[in-house]
Amino acid sequence: MRWRCVSPAPVRRIGRFLVGAILLSVSTSAGGQPLVAQDTGAIEVTVRGDVSGGYATRASVDDSPRPAVDAASVLSGLPSVHVRRLGADGSFGTLSVRGAASSQVGVFLGGIPLTSAADPSLDLGALPLWPGASFRVHRGFAPASLGTTGYLGGVLAIEPPSVTDGERTSWWTAAGSFGALKLRAGDLRREGRVTIAAGVSAARADNDFSFELADPITRATREVRRNNAGYASASGIARVAVDFSWGSVGTLVFGDARRLGLPGSADSPTTASRLETSRMAVGVDVTARTGAQGAARALAWVRHESSAFTDPLGELDPLHPGAVVEEAIRAAGLQIGWRGRPAAPLTLGLVADARIEQFDPGDTAQIEAHRVAGGIGFDLVFRPEIARWPGHPLSLTASARIDARSDDADRAPSREIAPSGHLGAALSLSPAAVLAVHLGALRRSPGFVELYGDRGTLRGDPGLRPERALSIDAGVHGDIGTPHLQLGYEIVAFATEARDLIAFVPLGRSTFRAENLDHGTLLGAEASLLLSTRRLRTSISYTLLSARNTGDDPLTTGRQLPGRPAHDLAYDAAYRFGPLVLRYGLDAVAGTTVDEGGTIVLPPRVLHGVGAALDVPRVPGLRASLDVDNLFDLRTLHTESQLTSRAVPLPLSDFLGFPLPGRALWATLQWSFRQGE
Repeated sequence: MRWRCVSPAPVRRIGRFLVGAILLSVSTSAGGQPLVAQDTGAIEVTVRGDVSGGYATRASVDDSPRPAVDAASVLSGLPSVHVRRLGADGSFGTLSVRGAASSQVGVFLGGIPLTSAADPSLDLGALPLWPGASFRVHRGFAPASLGTTGYLGGVLAIEPPSVTDGERTSWWTAAGSFGALKLRAGDLRREGRVTIAAGVSAARADNDFSFELADPITRATREVRRNNAGYASASGIARVAVDFSWGSVGTLVFGDARRLGLPGSADSPTTASRLETSRMAVGVDVTARTGAQGAARALAWVRHESSAFTDPLGELDPLHPGAVVEEAIRAAGLQIGWRGRPAAPLTLGLVADARIEQFDPGDTAQIEAHRVAGGIGFDLVFRPEIARWPGHPLSLTASARIDARSDDADRAPSREIAPSGHLGAALSLSPAAVLAVHLGALRRSPGFVELYGDRGTLRGDPGLRPERALSIDAGVHGDIGTPHLQLGYEIVAFATEARDLIAFVPLGRSTFRAENLDHGTLLGAEASLLLSTRRLRTSISYTLLSARNTGDDPLTTGRQLPGRPAHDLAYDAAYRFGPLVLRYGLDAVAGTTVDEGGTIVLPPRVLHGVGAALDVPRVPGLRASLDVDNLFDLRTLHTESQLTSRAVPLPLSDFLGFPLPGRALWATLQWSFRQGE
């Protein structure tokens, strides 16, 4: 997490809450401690098996049913995907899949890992968008070809710009509440053998919204304004590919920079603390056809990230006013793979990869760490012909990896060999009913901060064992189509039994120590339904989750783990009247606990959103939109206090102490020109 930059000394008040509330509540607990389309109505959420054999969901910026103001808004409506924010648009955000912690979800851009040992959690608030940006969420199981090492929650794969959907030039701009301004522009085209796809984006906001803060005993409320929460960001991405008779050569370049204030918690605000981050990733890939049935691919990449934290007034760390902390992450890797059909019913993918990572703490007293890692793996799909079931294709899948790593940090080496993999099967009874089941073993190696700490608020343990889990899912999905109606659905049940999960547990007033904790059990079901007619497009996604502590501590065993809603519902609908499209959306969560013992349950939260979009007459490709989030301006919830038996008002939040804004208005204007139109 990027918040570790405050670590050169024990951090009181805000720093303690950031580390405690985020790392503890997002992690899984055990043993008494937390364990760690142009058509706005178009809804593209494709759920299909791939060569990995797992469930995957795809979402696109262009086809998002809700305003695509940031990555979190595009992903938040997907099944089993839960986004937690520390404030308004652009603030720090984490991604949880099937109840897993953010550090247990890998993130890749065009095959380049954006998460690593040095920084295992991606800040969704820092993830930029560009025209045509699309995401694929592998829930639970992911292809070995991604270079994964068994992330317990799954993988978010970000697809680079592509001309697959046609050549076009487009831009999108928006103005919103709390001083928000956004701009995205992109161009996708093909000139002879050369394909060029590029996108740029920029955004800023003040985020100075107001909220109510209540005294926990008297319940007297006062209005407070959220200050020092603004941000500014800019990013760019480009992919250039050249086709040859034998294959293609491509280059992907991505960079972004952001500056944001660190406003602190509701009861300990700051005025001057800042964080600046930058990131650059470059990849070069070569694809060569190896006959009609296969292709080989090589990818080489480098990534550099830096951050600079300043606390001029000592608001985060009163003992060190004027603190400046700079950090850098450097990584490079190489991947070589082949995919093809050695026999008619068999599809096989082979991969080998290696990478080097370095964490440089700058002039601070933190530990400098290095990691050399690599692995080999395969993805396999076998489609046998069964005479007893003619016309009902059966697919058997397998995916496996063996990864090895060697760490070095201040003469405290750590080495590991980690196997992971899964099996699956899918039987197509008809287009309307495809049965699928997957099971396997997952494994995640500890990161640098977990192993070695930061010589400040976080203390590591070089002897940490990797997180391990056994996981299974089973479900049915299908498509039903008529000339006037298209229906797609999916129903999946899943279970994960995890061991040796890693969490930072309290050690004194403001220090946390990484430990391997006991057991956690995640059980759940995810369902989604997509309906489309000539005028109406609608979708609903629901996740039922039971995340339980199954450790040995009698005080907490069997209790719900904090920060994970038992019920998570997202609904979207759009109806077209000629050039006008009306939108409605609903997000509801319930059953979220906030304490280790699972005794404090937040009240259910229901947020509504509405919008309208107009295809401007006589201007092809131009659309104007107006959207309202949190329509009824919900800013306060009531829950029972630990100090009194009466209900106490609390600011609306994903993490206690970090309020979310009320009603927000977005006005957008977008234009897209497609070649041939």
